[in-house]
Amino acid sequence: MTDTTALDPARVAPDAGNPAVRSVMRDEVVFCLPSTPIDAVAKLLADNDLSELPVLIDRRPVGYVVSRDIVAHLVEGNVAVAGSDTVRPSVTDVIARDILRGPPLLVDEAAQLWEVVALMRQQQRQTALVMHEDERPVGMLTVREIATQLARQLAEASRSDG
Repeated sequence: MTDTTALDPARVAPDAGNPAVRSVMRDEVVFCLPSTPIDAVAKLLADNDLSELPVLIDRRPVGYVVSRDIVAHLVEGNVAVAGSDTVRPSVTDVIARDILRGPPLLVDEAAQLWEVVALMRQQQRQTALVMHEDERPVGMLTVREIATQLARQLAEASRSDG
């Protein structure tokens, strides 16, 4: 016989208007290492439409970097615009460790989306690193995924109204 008092109603019938983060998140984890030159970090940010980038060591989050800190170093003349990649070496000595902020915003993959959005707003963050119960990152929640989910919900609401 099953003990129904132990059932979590949110897991049995999740609220479609407030889904679990795992159903909305970006499935990839874009990150850098503390030793990554910030011109390469800037490229990662731009290529992935991010304003914050987690910094990991052995798949464990240690902090994050934000684009405005890179821009500040650029304005100060500490970073060359040429950029590094697999072909061109970095032309800057400034690395992610030099502009590291911390800790990153970590959220459980089972957390409800709108509660995480409220937390992001409260902490003035643009990116949440989504974690599995074994403490490894499994995805990211950014403004893009939040906007996509909101647009989806608005479209569904307009279909049901019309």
